[in-house]
Amino acid sequence: MRLHLMIAFLSIGFSGFLPAQEVSPGSGTGVRGGNIEGDQPHVRDSSGKEKGDDGQDRSTANRSTSSRGMVQQWLRQMDSDQDQQITLKESRGLMQKNFSRVDANSDGTIDVRELTTLAQRLMQNRRTRRPGTNQSKGVADEKVQAMAGAQLVCELNVTYRPGHARWKLDLFRPAKASDRLRPAIVFVHGGGWVSGDKRSALFLEQAIAFARLGYVCVTVNYRLDPARRPCVEDVKCAVRWLRAHAKDYQIDPRRIGGYGNSAGAHLVSMLGVSAGKLEGDGPFQDFSSRLHAVAASATPTRPSGRGLAESDRAALAPITYVSKDAPPFLLFHEASDRVVDIGHSDDFVKALKSAGATDVTYRRMTDGSGHAVYQRNRKDFQAQLAGFFDRTLRNRGPADVAAP
Repeated sequence: MRLHLMIAFLSIGFSGFLPAQEVSPGSGTGVRGGNIEGDQPHVRDSSGKEKGDDGQDRSTANRSTSSRGMVQQWLRQMDSDQDQQITLKESRGLMQKNFSRVDANSDGTIDVRELTTLAQRLMQNRRTRRPGTNQSKGVADEKVQAMAGAQLVCELNVTYRPGHARWKLDLFRPAKASDRLRPAIVFVHGGGWVSGDKRSALFLEQAIAFARLGYVCVTVNYRLDPARRPCVEDVKCAVRWLRAHAKDYQIDPRRIGGYGNSAGAHLVSMLGVSAGKLEGDGPFQDFSSRLHAVAASATPTRPSGRGLAESDRAALAPITYVSKDAPPFLLFHEASDRVVDIGHSDDFVKALKSAGATDVTYRRMTDGSGHAVYQRNRKDFQAQLAGFFDRTLRNRGPADVAAP
């Protein structure tokens, strides 16, 4: 509810903006000639559906055109370079304050699709219809299968714990048989702990790419909750599930790594350093949730903000758990990041090294890429990420353990 209220006010507070409830057909916020294309007079029938003057149902059309007008208004107000997307630097007011929540794929820009999603959510909240349906639909199964191709076996929407729609993961593994156990990588999406999906492009594409290199890869959904604790508990349960089913997927349980961005970076960092803590009440408690190698970009190592209880601030901070036994870390951050201050990574790296951790690689960038540090440097970073996992998971001591 808190999130819905926050989102409902995102369109208020910008210079020249109309509040969301004032955006309607004929309000002059549309694409062509000051009007929204396709606007028609409407009334409601006895069922509450909107009807045009030709008697046809206009509810869906009017929602679509009204949200399109809101998107165009946001772009006119903030898209200074007119590239049909809003960066953190271009954003203003509450859009800037809640940038990471609206930037569902954590790529450092809010594009038309994400603005449309926000606008539709605002329209839905305005009409108080279908409460509680704010869930990401992600990429369709058929498209995921096509992206993976014949080289990979895909197991989609696997339940790692029964009882909640978000307790699912997608698993990708090489179709070609091997006589050796494989390393695994867990990909955890970002979205400010309150949005995002396991099929966000950055994570889906990388899971498929690394599966083609011989890894077993999973992308994980978790409960979206600003309190953070449920998010941590869920990803830990997903890793325990993976270990519990290691034999089924020919995984070496001693070689499991992870990558996350932004909120996902916080979660994989917690998986790396806080084994045995915050495990929750999920199944497979006899198995460890620890990762053996962690790659993270734009990492909140001292998360704070609304929805986070004061008593949980230290418990949910990766920096609380640093020790000489920390797994290898590869961290990416950029000095101009205004969503997650670079001090989070600076302090985390310093704490790891002070504790005696010996395998810490830090790409501290100053190229102006901000919160999109990974996405803007993807070609370079992707090669380094591949080398990191190859060194820490594929070529370590247990790398050549024969399959049972």
